[in-house]
Amino acid sequence: MRYIQGLVIAATLLTLTAFVGAQEKKGEGKGGKKGFQLPPMIHITVSDFPDGGHIPAKYTCAAGQMSPSPAISWSGAPANTQSYVLIMHDPDPVLGGSATNDVLHWGIFDIPGDAKGLPEGVKGGDQPDGTKQINNIANNPGYLGPCPPAGHGDHHYTFEIYGLNAKLGLPASTSRADLMNAMNGKVIAKGVYIGMFGQK
Repeated sequence: MRYIQGLVIAATLLTLTAFVGAQEKKGEGKGGKKGFQLPPMIHITVSDFPDGGHIPAKYTCAAGQMSPSPAISWSGAPANTQSYVLIMHDPDPVLGGSATNDVLHWGIFDIPGDAKGLPEGVKGGDQPDGTKQINNIANNPGYLGPCPPAGHGDHHYTFEIYGLNAKLGLPASTSRADLMNAMNGKVIAKGVYIGMFGQK
């Protein structure tokens, strides 16, 4: 019995060694670097609050339902980036018992690949440069400021920027799920930035 167990362990170790060796060889790129190569991270800056900091009230429902979007800039995407997608969502609430559904505050796509950011107060709907916005949780195509329930604590408003190797060319009526599905296989870089906000 011990002999059979020893054979099984030895075979498992040989299989793992072969797999790791194949992965390292596959991951060798320019300069002889070994291991799995991740795409570059996009560096995001929001001028009015630091990553992980509190979002000023002027960008939230504390300033009213028409609060402006913050100015966002980014850098570090590959030279072959053809478009950007920005998703701002609140992952904290549980909606309908779902483990994956959360609150979409902003979805904006087909941002030109040479863009370096978005100005404060992006107006709703399609933009002159071809950028489009999908409907947020309030069923409006634009930015919706953070507005968690009073007493619910700080929520983590997550800005995700994706660099794509193509434009999506989808209609503005596209759902969030369809937008994310259309991005699959086209993402060549990503960045994440978090702002906190709660109401007493």
